[in-house]
Amino acid sequence: MVKNLLDLKGIGEKGLIKLNRIGIRTIEDLLFHLPIRYQDRTKITNISETIPGKMYFIEGIIEKTSVIFYKKRMHIVRISDGTETMQLRFFYFNKNQIKNFEIGASIRCYGDVRNINNIKEIIHPEYQFFDKKYPPELDDYFTPVYPLTDGLHQSSLRNFIKQSLALLKSKEILFPEILSKEILKKYNLVDINSAIYNIHMPNKKISYENLVNSENKNKKRLVFEELLAHQLVFKRIRVFNKTLSSFQLNDNDKPIKKLIGNLPFEPTKSQLEVMKEIISDMQQDKPMTRLVQGDVGSGKTLVALFGALHAITNGYQVAFMAPTEILSVQHYQSIKLMLKDFNINIALLYGGMKTKEKETIIEDIKLGNIDLIIGTHALIQNQIKFFNLALVIIDEQHKFGVHQRMTLSTKGKNSETYPHQLILTATPIPRTLAMTLYGNLDYSIINEMPKGRQTIETIALSESRRKEIFKKISKICNEGSQVYWVCPLIDESEVLECKAATNTYEELRLELKDISIGLIHGRMKIQEKEKVMESFRNKKIDLLVSTTIIEVGLDVPNATVMIIENSERMGLSQLHQLRGRVGRGDKKSTCILLYKNGLSDIARDRIDILRRCTNGFDIAKEDLEIRGPGEILGKKQKGDINFKIANITRDYKYIKESIECSKSISEKTSELLVKRWINEKIEIGKV
Repeated sequence: MVKNLLDLKGIGEKGLIKLNRIGIRTIEDLLFHLPIRYQDRTKITNISETIPGKMYFIEGIIEKTSVIFYKKRMHIVRISDGTETMQLRFFYFNKNQIKNFEIGASIRCYGDVRNINNIKEIIHPEYQFFDKKYPPELDDYFTPVYPLTDGLHQSSLRNFIKQSLALLKSKEILFPEILSKEILKKYNLVDINSAIYNIHMPNKKISYENLVNSENKNKKRLVFEELLAHQLVFKRIRVFNKTLSSFQLNDNDKPIKKLIGNLPFEPTKSQLEVMKEIISDMQQDKPMTRLVQGDVGSGKTLVALFGALHAITNGYQVAFMAPTEILSVQHYQSIKLMLKDFNINIALLYGGMKTKEKETIIEDIKLGNIDLIIGTHALIQNQIKFFNLALVIIDEQHKFGVHQRMTLSTKGKNSETYPHQLILTATPIPRTLAMTLYGNLDYSIINEMPKGRQTIETIALSESRRKEIFKKISKICNEGSQVYWVCPLIDESEVLECKAATNTYEELRLELKDISIGLIHGRMKIQEKEKVMESFRNKKIDLLVSTTIIEVGLDVPNATVMIIENSERMGLSQLHQLRGRVGRGDKKSTCILLYKNGLSDIARDRIDILRRCTNGFDIAKEDLEIRGPGEILGKKQKGDINFKIANITRDYKYIKESIECSKSISEKTSELLVKRWINEKIEIGKV
């Protein structure tokens, strides 16, 4: 580069620190800091023409302004453009901001229009006051919106990028074309410099739909290159892993045969096959990195336990990391019960434990007095030192970031010997997609359910039929079964019209005085949560009101009914996970999906799929055909790859081509692509 960031006007040393914070150290980094979306400020829309649920750029005159109190303090501003009125609502404001909103002032606003009690409004719009005699010109192109950090504003970042684009246009800077002409031709890709310029400054003649679609030639070029860069990282990890040494654990099938003989049921054929794959991996002198995917209730924990038993009986330690305290406690209790006839020391470690108890366990881990340690992310804290950790098991991997998995793995490193890794997930993902998200891992599927597992009947009911459900619950509980009632939020929210767990709990206590009702949510202390769960397991609580904290791992066979509030707001994967909390005993089980009236087509399709399908892989397949993989994965997960522009929901079709292309890329080209696209340092061999 002939220029550096400090040559751009307005950055300065302080601005440089902020840019560095988000991985921007050069002008190349700045231009590869790509828009996450666009705003259409090329035209003003009349308020009367706005449709709730869409983003608009509007202009009006302030007619009224007031501060009101309803649950919390709010600043309400009413504006009019002659066609209709609209209100702007602010929850965060100060005295100076209130003064700025003078009656009669001209204002332009951009935001998401919604309809509340037949009044159109925008919550916290972006706004600009202006002199009506000299209105600012409208933009000539769609306005890009960039990822930010504290203290860095969109206007500043847009200004820096605009200056850099001028340098690119005048050819004072140019990006080298890393991909060969053959690859560009084969995959129909435009040159990198025009792709970068047009992605930041798109022509207003292009429709918004065309701009955000991956068929857009500029977007396609960048998406393809980014997907390719990630595939090349996986390729390098796989190659590097083959050079590493691990603990070669000799075959010792007697303990596993003993455990199988002690079980009150027979493992499925699928469980036994995956167990053999795991043990075969652990007999090699290279570290195992295997993902085990299985539907809700398919018995992944038992398969992981087979692996743990194999490592422990070879004289080594095992770490089992779960995403929540409540799930780690349940794993501890159930595994301790299954291994009660074995001379194995098992311990539990989580953040909320008493300091003295925690210190004792940490010391025992270091001395090798504990064979199997079960816990939360507390296992990756600096003070944890393992004696001879040979196997790391990570449950519900999508709840953990890549670096958390890396940290636990490297903790077990003994000289140049790395522990084996076994990663569990209940999220049903098609194989091609799994290769993109977890391309460095070997892949096993448990595709059978244990014998005797009951089919769950799924019913969708409008919220208007709540009273009927109350009667049904009362009858079910009085017959001896138990019920979950799940709400998406802990407290009421002004933005999301969801029933909160706390409010629902109070409502149900008033309606159902003849049964015992409990409440559990994420803000409770672990001791409180465990006390409630213990009461539920021991049938002292008939109905458990909960947030989605119970989504993974909880196993109460006597619970036969699951009611999910606001089901239209949840992704299919999460709904299927929640439904899997029932149907674990020998009684018929039911899942009731409560929804608000006025369902969207997507919400209706989602609920229909869930009613028809009980197998997670079938659900994933159908949902993929309707909307792509976004709904399968739900909202952005902590463990997701941090893409700059690629979006696996939208760009699924390019995955196969990028995998194919990665096979023909040289080591030199690979290094350049990875450097261009992946800011965070990846320590090859530790992922």
